[in-house]
Amino acid sequence: MTSHEMLSTYATLTELTGVMLDAARQGEWDHLAELEQRCRGHVSTLMQAAPVTLDESEQRARIASIRAILQNDAEIRALAEPRLNELQQRLHVIRAGHRGAQAYAAQRM
Repeated sequence: MTSHEMLSTYATLTELTGVMLDAARQGEWDHLAELEQRCRGHVSTLMQAAPVTLDESEQRARIASIRAILQNDAEIRALAEPRLNELQQRLHVIRAGHRGAQAYAAQRM
């Protein structure tokens, strides 16, 4: 991977996480999950790439991208946390109801 390809991948990740943030703001959780899969592919590409030497300006661009990605990720997590808690509570209620139904069925036998 060249330095240009690396920086292009970071720029793509920055853009994708921005779109993910918009999806989270709109409550489009399925779209967010699709975008997350795309991000994983780009992250995997970066992780598998051999180390690349960057000049000072390239290094600054890379750091700026990483900061933007992390900022977007933090905002996405803040928006997703209430939804995750809501889903956890619903699952708890469903499981409790299922256990109650099983107990009732066992008593009827």
